[in-house]
Amino acid sequence: MAGRLSHMLMPIAGAVPHAPFGPEPLDEDLRILAIPAPAGELTATLAQVSPADGGPEPVRVLFIPGFTGSKEDFSSFLPMVQDAGYTALAYSQRGQADSAAPKRTREYRIENYVEDALAVARAYGAEDVPVHLVGHSFGGIIARATAIADPTPFRTLTIFSSGPKPGPRMWLMNGMRLLYGPLGARIAHRLIHPKMPKEPQGNSHLEVLRLRALATPMAGLRGIAKIVSRFPDMTEQLRATGLPLNVVVGANDTMWPVQWYEPWARRLGASFTLIPDAAHSAQLENPSALLEALTAFWAANDEAGSQQGDTAGA
Repeated sequence: MAGRLSHMLMPIAGAVPHAPFGPEPLDEDLRILAIPAPAGELTATLAQVSPADGGPEPVRVLFIPGFTGSKEDFSSFLPMVQDAGYTALAYSQRGQADSAAPKRTREYRIENYVEDALAVARAYGAEDVPVHLVGHSFGGIIARATAIADPTPFRTLTIFSSGPKPGPRMWLMNGMRLLYGPLGARIAHRLIHPKMPKEPQGNSHLEVLRLRALATPMAGLRGIAKIVSRFPDMTEQLRATGLPLNVVVGANDTMWPVQWYEPWARRLGASFTLIPDAAHSAQLENPSALLEALTAFWAANDEAGSQQGDTAGA
């Protein structure tokens, strides 16, 4: 079994250390980095596993967070992924938390997010050793578009609490986008995070939510609202990538109708898991069940890839 974080960080091309966002305490093994991308510097959280003596490099995983989200949504989950033997990286997309935030709405198109995702994956070494890609909510839209644009950096794709087409709540967000003013970020964040506080909350994740809403640019909200209300069905393009696909969703999720997911997974030819006792963010609500679903899928495909490699070399 691979060990916990080594004192020597793995090379991530162009990355530099960065301060944490917000006051929430972090696991001592987590490292905060800034990674160059087309948007500018995107902040990321790394949980690195040290290879066993003489053993192979641990498999890597890349997480993309959702609308009104950031890398902090995975701060408590990454150490669990690390303990399962995987090196894991989650990054804040453009306009999220303390990542670079372009000023114009036209800089928040789906192709801009895809360019950033590919830049982060390549800096992570995915062109040499493909990684497991996981996209949450809006991040699932970006993850699938990224895999379609270039599947070669990825071993698998997991679409996490991210529906096949715009849902009813997506239209509501888009309808509000022209109303976003000085309080627009708080309005949008409160739709997804009803417990988001109005006043400082000390060293807690709730304070991270509050600070993140204040840091969110209006241009980013408008751009994402347009994407989530208009993105196309990508089913056939995803199947054509040849990547192993996985769909997971919380049983109590309301962001997209839960009944949409299993038929879509069948159309994709994907694995499907309904996470019990979880809503939209199972990494926070039922992390053990989510971890079990992810690692079972990753391990099956890592083993299949290894067997194919052995056969090819025979």
